[in-house]
Amino acid sequence: MTAVRARLASTALAVTMIVGAAAPATVLAPVAAAHSVLVSVEPQDGATLETSPDRVSLTFNEEINQNFASVAVTTGDDRTNLVVGEPTVEGETVTVTVDDLADGAYTVGYRVTSADGHVVSGSSVFTVQSAAGATGVPAEDPVGDRSDPAENQVADETSGEASSGVDPALWVVGGLAVLLIGGAFVLLRRGN
Repeated sequence: MTAVRARLASTALAVTMIVGAAAPATVLAPVAAAHSVLVSVEPQDGATLETSPDRVSLTFNEEINQNFASVAVTTGDDRTNLVVGEPTVEGETVTVTVDDLADGAYTVGYRVTSADGHVVSGSSVFTVQSAAGATGVPAEDPVGDRSDPAENQVADETSGEASSGVDPALWVVGGLAVLLIGGAFVLLRRGN
């Protein structure tokens, strides 16, 4: 009778460990995988404008944390930030006012933190080419340099966390699941 009890106890413990592994993976994996992404930027990426824009707006698919939103608008030459004042955050949209921009190529670099705490960064480009400044010579290629100019303008909140790829939380949940399922297997084998 003792062998039957030991077998039942091992089986119950193994089932508990498997359920314990599945619960965090089921609950946390969708949350960890859902990250904020840039939906649109105005002026649009690659656009050529006849006049200088008054502002630049970035819209994301999730709300953005007001305290951790940084945007830089720079030229390819000296990388001076041409943003006037602090970014304004309204829900999913981050807006900055810019100086009067001369003809040329500009890069919009951004680094924001979504409401779930995930850092998103990237860049977009546009060109200002006024009718008075048109000489028949093509403007500098704005797509050529897509380095993130905001890195020099924005504090590094995450010490190099990437804006895409597998979230570390998924690795933790997966590792715990493997350990718990492995432990359950050992208990079941021991019960035989």
